Amino acid sequence: MKKITSLMLMLLLMISVVGCGTEQTSNKSKVNVYIGGSDNVRANWEKFKEAFEAQDDSVDINIVYVASGTGGQSGVDRLLAAEKAGEKNVDIDIMDISDGDLIKIVKEAGEDALVTIDEKLVPNLKNVVAFPAVNAHKAMAYRGSTVVLAYNADAVKEVPKTVEDMYSYIKSHPQRFAYCEPGSGGSGDSFLVTTIYNKLPEEAIHSDDTKWQDQWNTGFDILKELHPYMYKTAGSIHYPFKNQGALDLLISGEIDMTPMWNDMLMEQKANGLVPESIMMTQLEPSFTGGLANVVIPSKSQHVKAAAKVLNFLSSPDGQEVFVSNMYAIPVIDTDLLNKDVVDKLAGLEVSKYRTYSIGELSTELKKQWHEKIATIE
Repeated sequence: MKKITSLMLMLLLMISVVGCGTEQTSNKSKVNVYIGGSDNVRANWEKFKEAFEAQDDSVDINIVYVASGTGGQSGVDRLLAAEKAGEKNVDIDIMDISDGDLIKIVKEAGEDALVTIDEKLVPNLKNVVAFPAVNAHKAMAYRGSTVVLAYNADAVKEVPKTVEDMYSYIKSHPQRFAYCEPGSGGSGDSFLVTTIYNKLPEEAIHSDDTKWQDQWNTGFDILKELHPYMYKTAGSIHYPFKNQGALDLLISGEIDMTPMWNDMLMEQKANGLVPESIMMTQLEPSFTGGLANVVIPSKSQHVKAAAKVLNFLSSPDGQEVFVSNMYAIPVIDTDLLNKDVVDKLAGLEVSKYRTYSIGELSTELKKQWHEKIATIE
């Protein structure tokens, strides 16, 4: 009998301990953060999650990653589907999106689909000095990145300073240049957008007005002219898949030059994955870059918890996660950051940062690239 009583006491103790654990867990909010893009984006959100949860024990971050180019349903598609279906709730609490995605959401689902982000909801918004080009009150920029011209200094003795210099290099060094398929990676998309929109009025690069589509031909003529000089494999012109595909060609010496994201190049170089001979330069006019933004869907069930995440994201500690590990361009005044963190961006002229936001025209532009350029025999 004494043995049975002891076992019952032990069982009650175990139930008590488990019960306490369940209560502690249930007091936490779980915030689903939908992200996409390259794997380095995922890796740095994981680092941010660690930093956030180390200073806030009331919220758990659950990262939902959909890799670019895999055909998976993105957070944007999931949100729009929920809106069209009239669902009351959505399991997305934060989404990492581009300016183009923001335009798409507002156009297809309306502004009310997203929570208004102000200093009352996110006090550290006062630190932010960069904003989305449109619908800025519905999103918060959290990092910037830009495309640079990456080159092998052992092979390139006269480094291009302008876009025209780069075009001349491509023609005088056949098969030594490549850019990735625009639909598979942002660096190839930047090459496409820059080439097309350098020939249009400056206002066009921040407009989704379809009237600009009628003026794309001049830029496409340049791309057609450059096409025969691009990298070849097995006797055919080859546009590598994804940013990493283009960077791998540069690393292996198959090409001498390619457009590349500054953060991707600097991070891999710091980790010893890119040879010291690979350098970067910014052209005049510069390649486009972009702001990565975060939004909170109105149908999220954890708006206050999501706002806590955004508040840390716009703090100096939150920004330093992405600058230190990802070489992202900060969206807050650099005077708020530690000098050794800011020094990591040495060699990058932030003043040449150039964004674009053309909304759904981006999809049409990539479609036309496939029809007019990728199919050239």
